[in-house]
Amino acid sequence: MKILLVNTNQLRSPDPVPPIGIIYVAGALRKAGHECLIFDLNFLADFMDLLQEEIRSFNPDVIGLSLRNIDNTAFPHSQFFVDHASKIVDLCRSTKADSTIVMGGSGFSLFPELLIERLDIDYGIAGEGENEMQWLLQQIEAGKPPETKLIKANSAEVNMDEMIPAWDLVDTGTYFREGGSLNIQTKRGCRYKCTYCTYPLLEGVAVRQRDPVSVVDEMEHCNKEYAVDYFFFVDNVFNYPEAHSISICKEILKRKLKISWTAYLTPRISPTYRRQSSPDELYTLYKEAGCKAIDFGTDAMNDIGLGSMAKGFTIDDINECSAMCRKHKIKFNHSLIFGAPGETVESTEETISNIIATQPTAVIASVGIRLYPNTPVANKLIKQGWIKAEEITVEPMFYIEESIKEYLMERLKEVSKQNQNWVIPGLNIKMNYPNIFSQLRAKGVKGPMWKMLG
Repeated sequence: MKILLVNTNQLRSPDPVPPIGIIYVAGALRKAGHECLIFDLNFLADFMDLLQEEIRSFNPDVIGLSLRNIDNTAFPHSQFFVDHASKIVDLCRSTKADSTIVMGGSGFSLFPELLIERLDIDYGIAGEGENEMQWLLQQIEAGKPPETKLIKANSAEVNMDEMIPAWDLVDTGTYFREGGSLNIQTKRGCRYKCTYCTYPLLEGVAVRQRDPVSVVDEMEHCNKEYAVDYFFFVDNVFNYPEAHSISICKEILKRKLKISWTAYLTPRISPTYRRQSSPDELYTLYKEAGCKAIDFGTDAMNDIGLGSMAKGFTIDDINECSAMCRKHKIKFNHSLIFGAPGETVESTEETISNIIATQPTAVIASVGIRLYPNTPVANKLIKQGWIKAEEITVEPMFYIEESIKEYLMERLKEVSKQNQNWVIPGLNIKMNYPNIFSQLRAKGVKGPMWKMLG
């Protein structure tokens, strides 16, 4: 069958994000014998006529739409993307009425029933789409289309080592030049229980790893084919399991690849986890294998906040990983969430002073917790009567501890003025640099832009 996959995401702040979800789906569909094209909206401001022309020219049997985000999760200045997706569905429907329209992606998977009804699509795949999309096409091709519109993926059935990313179907070179790195995924699934997080809902709680050789094969291919020499490991937590990250680094060194990388790390895997090596040995290896910057999902640096969000590490752990980065000259960012349940003025001030003391390259702070169905924090708030389950919809809703809400807004503005390396997207603080970022990228600056702040 002929399949047109459309990346609906146009959010480019601070950098364009390669649509690795549909890149993996496209690779799986091509392997199964289908003809695939990817139409990527990320580099197109005015795309309606071009998309319509592509549909008419390619004449697809199925149009797959990827919805990466519902909104930008930034309070109070939220950007909502569902209406944008609705326009794309309408265009596809009016251009080729007999095409089957299927939607997937992480954003869609959080609200599948609501979005199927709101967008009037034919089918929706919630979760990982490689296998389910193939099954759906088989049913359609056999003249036995499913009666139910929602197809829920079984993540355990996805073989990570059989995934073949179709990088040739997107403008990989432009993504690297304008984004400063190329995304790569080494595992799926998350064992952590951060109260607000959707990763366990989207990917499951069992961690499924790619063979480190396969990971570095992909990196080496992109290095040779597209001259990519900076990668972003977009796993929810790159250093769990620790042994997996070590094996990837050793494979990079074995091949003598001249590459750099950034990753999301937890300050410590857990107090009970048996470490594979000392922190100093681990960060030495990371540095030798090309690590230039680390983004820590710290969220808070006080006991109330860490406990409220079920982070599983301590203030001492945060200090230790920060010290390791400073020692090994690795740039590092602490991502923070202010206003979690139970937070006080005193605990907030503790986070601010403790984080500043770690001497980070950057701090990216958000106000409030974006609520999604079935997350621990949402379930707790429903049980407490703060909100009803049916009130958590696609429209952005945030929890901010009411007693400190007004104080937070003013205090974070003040902190950001005093500390030039603090970025607060929801308040539009330090977010007015797109022209500067473009100029830096044009000069060949690579890696995350936050590392330029310190």
